[in-house]
Amino acid sequence: MARRGYVQLANGFYLNRKVRRLRRTMPSAVSAFVVMLSYCGDNLTDGYVDDDTAEFVLDITTQELDALQQVGLIESVDGGYVIHDYLEHNRSRQQVMAKRKRERERYSAESLPAESAQTAGRIETESGQTPEHQNTRTQKKEKEEYSSSFSKEIGVSDFELVGEKAHANADIIRNYPKLDLSDAWGAFMQHHHGETRTIADWTRLWKGWCQRRANMSGIPPSKPHIHTWQCEHVLQALGRNKETATPDQRACQMAKQLNKEKS
Repeated sequence: MARRGYVQLANGFYLNRKVRRLRRTMPSAVSAFVVMLSYCGDNLTDGYVDDDTAEFVLDITTQELDALQQVGLIESVDGGYVIHDYLEHNRSRQQVMAKRKRERERYSAESLPAESAQTAGRIETESGQTPEHQNTRTQKKEKEEYSSSFSKEIGVSDFELVGEKAHANADIIRNYPKLDLSDAWGAFMQHHHGETRTIADWTRLWKGWCQRRANMSGIPPSKPHIHTWQCEHVLQALGRNKETATPDQRACQMAKQLNKEKS
């Protein structure tokens, strides 16, 4: 049974160049991508789908997976696939679990009697502002506090809720898809309990922690992508496709240039 929740699909999804290309070349791959999104949101995988799940649970064909990789909607990693920029638009597993914990604690606590809607509508602050205007000011204040938080030191539990943690998770999953992030995070929190650091420091420590944990567990990093004359990145850069791909001088030079930039 699916859990309660959702994943985000941008309003401009239908205008995305990658999606429009798939609709012409392999329309079924678009629905396969949406199914993968739904699976990741339901199982809190942070955008990772293993090979067996993709084939035998989600019924996604090899051709559809290849097409999704060609346009860059998913990336191949050891043992499966990662949805590109999944954590840029969706909450991480740690963020969801933390939110559920807060909700359980809130509901278990004794709640105060709720005011009637009519009474609440008449409430005004001393400055004469209605609750609507208060919400606007509160949101602005929260944004200002967030932007200044980079220079402030926070605890490890607070770091779990910031966006930089989600971005770091995406990099870790891409490099070490077989690493158990939940166990790694639990050990990381226990090790750094009571410490305060800046977000940048926490991000650096968290990535290093996972890298060392993967190495100690014998988990190899994903094989880096080597650009070739027929890879998707070279084809996109030259405005070509699989049918027009050719190992000419332009394609080989472009592949060499991309590999050099990556290193």
